[in-house]
Amino acid sequence: MWKKILAVFIGAVIGYWFIDDFDPESLRGKRVLVTGASGGIGEQLAYHYASFGAHVIVTSRREQALQQESVRQLGGLDILVLNHIRAHALSPWTGSHDNLTLLQNILDVNLRSYIHLSSHAMPHLQQRHGSVIVMSSLAGKVGIPYVAAYSSSKFALNGFFSALRNEFTTAGTTVSITICTIGLVGTENALRYLKDFGSSAALLSILKPAEPADAALAVVKGGAVRAREIVYPYMSVKPLCLLRDWMPELTNWIVRLTTTPPSLR
Repeated sequence: MWKKILAVFIGAVIGYWFIDDFDPESLRGKRVLVTGASGGIGEQLAYHYASFGAHVIVTSRREQALQQESVRQLGGLDILVLNHIRAHALSPWTGSHDNLTLLQNILDVNLRSYIHLSSHAMPHLQQRHGSVIVMSSLAGKVGIPYVAAYSSSKFALNGFFSALRNEFTTAGTTVSITICTIGLVGTENALRYLKDFGSSAALLSILKPAEPADAALAVVKGGAVRAREIVYPYMSVKPLCLLRDWMPELTNWIVRLTTTPPSLR
């Protein structure tokens, strides 16, 4: 009896996580706005949406006026992809004036602008039962050393949009929110920051960076099926997310091992 129940449970888990129910036709004709699309994952997101027949407007800026102009040109909005970021070089937090100024700037770009843009877009998305796709990071699940400001913005981002999703569910609002937890992806900026800080050798000896195009495709598919969360690359990111709660000291040791350069050990 228990073996049958276990088999059904395992089958359900496999079906939930690994069966691809994405229909490319579901994106044909959709009106999509992608922010932060001048390179990296954002650029690949735009390519994928266009290849599936969506009407896409891309921007590397975040001003409300651009969002409003995009909606005017598209004639509405089905999918808002919040992908722009303010990253920073890896460095220890010392509490300096420069640290505090950087934190303010990062919160403005990585948190407040996401909230403002999604808020202004919401009436248009509600009209079309649309979707918000929020690009977050493993740094929003696990405290990554030497990017404390960036990590704090991603933790806050996850908290806000998770809370907003619960409010939408309670209110019956038909706008989906997909939060994307992205790990190591081989974008030019990510690899440059790691190399400049001296962390690349340890990390890249353990993990192979995912291709930006592959990460973008996972996001496009997850958003299209209105998934609650996308984790990519799954096999390197999900275990750390689980270990964070089960074995926090081990998680912290792994993170320190793979990010701390030899000069700081």
